[in-house]
Amino acid sequence: MTVTSSVHDGDLLTWEQYGALTEDTRGECIDGRLVANAPPDEFHQTVPTRLLIALTAGLPRTHRVLPTWGWEPVDDEFEPDLIVYALADRSDPRRFTGTPDLCVEVLSSNRRHDLVLKMTRYAAAGLPRYWIVDPRDRTLTTYVLEDGTFRPTEVLHDTDPPEQLDLGLARLVVDAAALFAD
Repeated sequence: MTVTSSVHDGDLLTWEQYGALTEDTRGECIDGRLVANAPPDEFHQTVPTRLLIALTAGLPRTHRVLPTWGWEPVDDEFEPDLIVYALADRSDPRRFTGTPDLCVEVLSSNRRHDLVLKMTRYAAAGLPRYWIVDPRDRTLTTYVLEDGTFRPTEVLHDTDPPEQLDLGLARLVVDAAALFAD
């Protein structure tokens, strides 16, 4: 996939080259390589929007949730589908450089990217909570960081009744049936 006329998916980039890319470049910098992202489909946009609304209503005023905002721990930059962070921790309007409270990813065609690569890198960066939305299996799996790795704590299926999930800073009732409704 060509991202710009001179940069392609998988290209090695210095941090300075990555930082010079324009905002319309859809991609992340992981391990010094550009990982291009295709535009998300309708489901990939609907579910995070529903979670964003629920999270916004359930978070304390000290925190915010944003969709696809860059997170830069050290020399990587990720674009989680949702990022929950403390307002006091923001310092750069272009990307978040602190440690968020939660990142949410909706699996796409490259499942390995979110389930292995990002999960490993997020754990190494100290992310305390990670949620994976799986459109194929219609599940929401929550993880908590323990001893440097993510441990699954809940798996909500689209047939489950509403359940309270622990965000660390608040509890949130999630209705999986409504989350995955067509």
